[in-house]
Amino acid sequence: MDSIIYELRANDIKEDDIQFIMEKVKNRISEQNIDIELEKLGYPKVFTVDYDDYSYEYDMDEDDEF
Repeated sequence: MDSIIYELRANDIKEDDIQFIMEKVKNRISEQNIDIELEKLGYPKVFTVDYDDYSYEYDMDEDDEF
């Protein structure tokens, strides 16, 4: 749990909010649950990434090379 708190502090999450989040997820600690609580408080996610949010569409013709 110390590494989670360290990471939250490193991402400039307020101490009061860290304590609130840790209390809220104490029985279900996971990176996903912490990120859900962060978003509820208006912070960006710290631990998880939504790969579906990224667009990997390239405007390349069949003749184009990498």
